[in-house]
Amino acid sequence: MSDPSTIFDKTDPTTPGYYGSSRTALLLLDFHSMIVQKAGGPKALAALRVAANMRAWAKSQGIQVIHALIDLNTSTFETCRGAEKLTETIASARSSGGEEAIELSEGSSDDVTFTRKPGHVSALRSPGLDNFLRQNDIKSLVITGLSTSGCVMRTAVAATDAEYVATVISDGCADPDEAVHDIMINKILNTRGYVTTAAEFQDGFRKAQGVE
Repeated sequence: MSDPSTIFDKTDPTTPGYYGSSRTALLLLDFHSMIVQKAGGPKALAALRVAANMRAWAKSQGIQVIHALIDLNTSTFETCRGAEKLTETIASARSSGGEEAIELSEGSSDDVTFTRKPGHVSALRSPGLDNFLRQNDIKSLVITGLSTSGCVMRTAVAATDAEYVATVISDGCADPDEAVHDIMINKILNTRGYVTTAAEFQDGFRKAQGVE
């Protein structure tokens, strides 16, 4: 976990505290119903609830909400390892539980959604997403999703390489293996980006923006 006192320095452009609502986006990654119910691990439902709370809070702050999902109607790419198994999983998702969890999809008229080809793990591989962020001068990405060691980690790393500030909401993510989740949260994701809880992020962001 990151030290909250270092995350919300409004004078430091390497931290999310430097960027206001208009330059911040909340990413909701791969909260497909099937993943929540079957593949996200024992804390997937709790992570979904935190993500839903973050979404409501972000909308109240004027922060852009972005849904990043797997395109279940597209095939994997030729060099995708494990493509056969992934294709079977996608087919199963299409028949039951492929849609985004209703907790995140209700009232989403102001949100935007991007989808990506199965096998592409980072949300930044979603066609149009990077252009959308740059055209809207968004610099700080706040990340939730399933799973921590999959789309969350790969998106966070890709985001820092693409010169965004990346913050992972630790309780807004989950992994099938809780030990792996803990390693990602405590050892890996905070090496170049930031890791904090939803409550700490909301509190720190408000204070950094001068809203008590």
